[in-house]
Amino acid sequence: MIRNSIVATVAVGLFSGVPINAMAADLSELEKQQQEIQQQRSNIGSSIEEKDHEVSVLERKQQTTASELESLVKNINETNKKLQKQQLEVSTTNAEISKLKEEIVVLQKSIDDRLNLLKDRARAIQVNGNGQAYMNVLLASDNFSDFIDRATMVSTLVNADKEIMTDQKKDEDSLSSKQGQTETKLASLKKLANEIALSKNNLESQKSQKDELILAIAAEKDLTQQQKNDLISQQDTLTASEKAIAGNIQAEKNRQAELQLAAARKAAAERTAREAAAKASSKTVARTQTPTNESPAQQPSAPVSIPSVGASSNGGMFIKPAAGILTSGFSDRTNPVTGQHESHKGQDIAAGGSVPIHAAAGGTVVFSGFGAPGSGYGGYGYVVEIDHGNGYQTLYGHMQAGSLQVVAGQSVSQGQGIGIMGSTGQSTGQHLHFEIHKNGVPVDPSPYI
Repeated sequence: MIRNSIVATVAVGLFSGVPINAMAADLSELEKQQQEIQQQRSNIGSSIEEKDHEVSVLERKQQTTASELESLVKNINETNKKLQKQQLEVSTTNAEISKLKEEIVVLQKSIDDRLNLLKDRARAIQVNGNGQAYMNVLLASDNFSDFIDRATMVSTLVNADKEIMTDQKKDEDSLSSKQGQTETKLASLKKLANEIALSKNNLESQKSQKDELILAIAAEKDLTQQQKNDLISQQDTLTASEKAIAGNIQAEKNRQAELQLAAARKAAAERTAREAAAKASSKTVARTQTPTNESPAQQPSAPVSIPSVGASSNGGMFIKPAAGILTSGFSDRTNPVTGQHESHKGQDIAAGGSVPIHAAAGGTVVFSGFGAPGSGYGGYGYVVEIDHGNGYQTLYGHMQAGSLQVVAGQSVSQGQGIGIMGSTGQSTGQHLHFEIHKNGVPVDPSPYI
C-alpha cells in the first residue's frame, strides 16, 4: 500500500479526461496512468505533424492564389489601358463624325441646289419644246460665222448641263460613302466598347473571387496554427504530468525497496537473536541433560533475499435557361455543402461539358459578377440577375469563371447567351441554380417554364 510518506503528485486534468491521482492505490495504477499519458503524447505528436502539413499546404495555396491575383491585377490594368485608349479613339472618331456631318450638310445643300437647277433647265426645255429651242437658236444665225458662234454657245450650255449631272452623281456617291463610313465606325466602336466592358467585368469578378479565397485561406491558416499551438500546449502539459508521475513511480519504488530492505534487516536481526538464544539454551541443556536432536525452532532460518534499489521505467413567360436534367427542385432539403437544413429557392439543372446559359426572358441586367460575402449574392459564385419588369426577376448561379457575357445595366433579349454552366461558389458539381422572384419573393419556377 502507498503510505502518506509518498511525495504527492500534482493532479493535472488531461484533455482526454484521464486524471493523475497522486494517491493512486498502487504502483501499477501509476504506471498505467504513465502509459496512457505517453499514448496521448504520441497521438498529439501525430496531430501536430498533420497540422504542420496542413499549414504547409495552405501556405503553398496562399502563394499560388496571390500569384494568380497579381496576374489578374496586371490584366485588369492592361484592360483599363485598352479602355482608356478606346475612349480616346471614341473621342477622336466622334470629332471626325461631327466633321463628316458638317460635310454631309454641305454636300446635301449642293445636291439640292443642283437638283433645283436641273429641274429649272428641264422645265425650260419642256416649255420651249424640248431640244427644239437649241435648234431654233442655230437656225436663226445670219451667216456662217454667226452659226459657229451660236453652235459654240449651244455646245457650252449642253456641256454645262452634263457637268452639273456628273457633279450631282459624284456628290451623291460621296454622300452615300461618307454616311456608310459613319455608320460602320459607330458600329465598330459600339462592338469594341462592349467587348472591353465584358472583359473588364469578368476580370474584376475573378479578382473578387481571389480576394475572398485569400481571406479564407488566411483565416484557415490562422485557425490551423492556433489548433497546432493548442496541441503543443497540451503536449507540454502531458510532458510535465508524465515527469511528475515518473517521479512518483520512482519514489514509490524507492520507498518499497527501503521497506523491503528494512524488513530484511529486521528478519536477519531476529534470526541472529534466535540463533544466539538457541546456542545459549543448547549450552545450558548440555550441562544438565544428554544431548538430543535439534528442535525445529533451533534449525537455521531460510535466508531472506534483499532486493536491490534501482531506476524503473410557366405560363409561357420564361424559357428553360439551359440544357440538362433537373437534379433538385424548389423545396426544403439538406444543403449538400453545409449539411444544414434549408429552403432550396430554385431549380438545379445539371449537364456535362460546355453548356451555354440563356436569359429566360428579356429584361435589364441587375448584377453580373462574383457573389462575394455581403454582396447579397454570397454562395452563388459567378451569378447574373435580370429584371424583367412587372415584379419579376430571374437569377442564374454557379456559372463558370470568366464566362460572363453581360454587364450590369445591359438590356438582354429572351434566349440571349449570358454565360457558361459551372460549379463556382457553394457547389458540389457542375450545374445551374435558377431562381424566379415575384415581387422580391422566390417562387417555384416549374409553372413558369
